[in-house]
Formats: sequence, C-alpha cells, structure tokens
Amino acid sequence: MLGRSTMMKQNLGMKGSNMPYTPEAVDILKQANVIIAPAMAAGAGGVVAGEIELNHECNNVMHWSPEDFESKLQEAMKQTFNRALKAANDFGYQKESPEALLHGAVISALLAIAQAMTDQGCV
Repeated sequence: MLGRSTMMKQNLGMKGSNMPYTPEAVDILKQANVIIAPAMAAGAGGVVAGEIELNHECNNVMHWSPEDFESKLQEAMKQTFNRALKAANDFGYQKESPEALLHGAVISALLAIAQAMTDQGCV
C-alpha cells in the first residue's frame, strides 16, 4: 500500500493486478495527474512473452536471439499502447488525460472480443 506522499511523487502508476488501488487512491492520483496504466496492458507483456515462447518451442523453426525476442516484445507492447490510445481518442478521451490509457485499454479489449465473436458467427 502506497502512502499519500509516495503517490504524490509518482508520474506513472502501474497496476499489478486488476484493481490494486482503492477508489480514494485513484482520486488522489488523478488530482496529482499521475497516469494510471491499466493492468491489462501491463499483463499483456506476459501474455505476449508466453505466446512468443510457445511459438518458438512449437515450431522449432524459429531460433531467436534474446535481442530478437526483446524486439518482438517491445513491438507488441507498442502496438498495445497505440491501440489503447486510439480507442480512447475514438471514444472521446484526450490522450493527455490521466484516464486515457485505462479507458482505452478496456475499450480496445472489448472491441477485440466483439470482433472475434463476430468473426466466429457468435453475434
């Protein structure tokens, strides 16, 4: 648990689980213009790393150096970040808003799920 003075010195809050900040902490962070990075974006790195490792192990054709792996991970995280900002902007959040990444990540995830359901004929 972060104390109030620690939170006020932050520029970026990274959630390690779905909602580790209390509503009161979120209010304090917003007032201090601290960007709250969404947990799903933070967790995306682990998902992407797992997918890259699985593809590497299953296909045995890809022999990536640590640098290649890092490059692929960074590119995937940049795409996640850009999709979140675009979704936020498309739904009226300014990218300078401390809430843009949080809302954009949720919107982007829901749009991806809706598209997958449509592609599979579920809706």
